[in-house]
Amino acid sequence: MDSDRQGEFNTVEYIDTSDAEWDDMWSQLASDSLNDGDQLCINQGQSWEYMGSTEDHHHLRHANHPRTEQTEYMYIERCRASISWAS
Repeated sequence: MDSDRQGEFNTVEYIDTSDAEWDDMWSQLASDSLNDGDQLCINQGQSWEYMGSTEDHHHLRHANHPRTEQTEYMYIERCRASISWAS
């Protein structure tokens, strides 16, 4: 892989709350068995935080998840990642 292309895979972007992906991302997060349908999972003032998106995934973090009482990370595949893979 040439050095010019390496950086593009690590580029982080932040999607706007009005973006079509926003609601889908939170719905997928809630549907994970760890979250039992809850998008926020509030525990001791902590909830899921959106950390940004790369070309293929949305990155989320919870500092103190109520089910595990520890930091949890979730990587949700972006729609365009699966479309890009299929083409």
